[in-house]
Amino acid sequence: MPSYLSNINGKNDLGNNYIYWSIFLIFLLIGLLSPLILGRYQLLNLSNHIINIFLGLSLCLIWGYCGILSLGQSLFLGLGGYTYGVVGINLIETHENTHLAVFFGILVPVFFSLVLGYFMFFARLKGVYVAILMLVVSLLFETFLNQTAGPGWFIGKAHLGGNNGLGRFSGVTREPPSLIFSFGDNSIEFVGSSIQFYYLCFGLALITFLALRFLVNSNFGYKMIAIREDIDRTEALGHNIKLIQLIIFCIGAGLASFSGILYVSWGNFITPDTFGVYNNILPVIWVAVAGRKSITAALLGSFFISWISQWLNEQGDFALVALGTILLSSMLLAPEGLIVKATKIFPLKLIK
Repeated sequence: MPSYLSNINGKNDLGNNYIYWSIFLIFLLIGLLSPLILGRYQLLNLSNHIINIFLGLSLCLIWGYCGILSLGQSLFLGLGGYTYGVVGINLIETHENTHLAVFFGILVPVFFSLVLGYFMFFARLKGVYVAILMLVVSLLFETFLNQTAGPGWFIGKAHLGGNNGLGRFSGVTREPPSLIFSFGDNSIEFVGSSIQFYYLCFGLALITFLALRFLVNSNFGYKMIAIREDIDRTEALGHNIKLIQLIIFCIGAGLASFSGILYVSWGNFITPDTFGVYNNILPVIWVAVAGRKSITAALLGSFFISWISQWLNEQGDFALVALGTILLSSMLLAPEGLIVKATKIFPLKLIK
């Protein structure tokens, strides 16, 4: 078997035999055929749940595999979304595409994570201190953006909008654009409710999933896991743990920014609530309930628990309480995650 296939099929994630990949192909087929049988509203919601996968995978990577708990991972989603929206509003009329908006929507969160991560990891912050610092920084952004409803908060043509959302000011609306890619005289627009947008999100999620399996099963992935299990011993063996943590932290920020960019292009809006406590706790619940030490479990948890939380929101005001109850119950019954626990009692072994 080629080395790249060996990494994708490695043992640092659930599933490396024909049973696992058979189930994978079934889910893949369902995902490919879903747009052909779903209505526009269902497709819109399905795309949104797929968008959440990138945020969940980003937390799984830094927490589940490198031991860095972040309670502010939506910080990078918000930075990516706001940056994409601001650049897109300013350039869409002249460039007629969103190439630069996507580029800066990824670059700004990654650069911010590089600076923030440098001070955190090279200052030897770890554990609860990193988690709290990330949440505090995210809440600072929420507080600041909630105060930007006045006339002085324009960035070019884009008004930050305060709690009304980006681009909304005194009845004048300049919404963040949908994804538009131009190639010569041809262009394609990915509207949030379209089949094209769904397949874009689905394809990116599939590529990301396989790429992360490759990463965690590589030599670099084993170093990440060593840091998670025993950071002091890993450093004593000569590994540059601070650099490894910083690299993974930046990759996680980039993945979260995908969620932000796709979310803004999906709904053509974003508000400061993105940086709030609720949206920062959600990915922790997705990953912890499903299984933080598995890319597969995190993907499934991000999608299905996101769907459950939306359903709970439609029932009343107790969605967060219900999700907290689910988290508490799962931590008591299956500390390693419900999906990981299920694979150990499932009659068909998913691992060789």
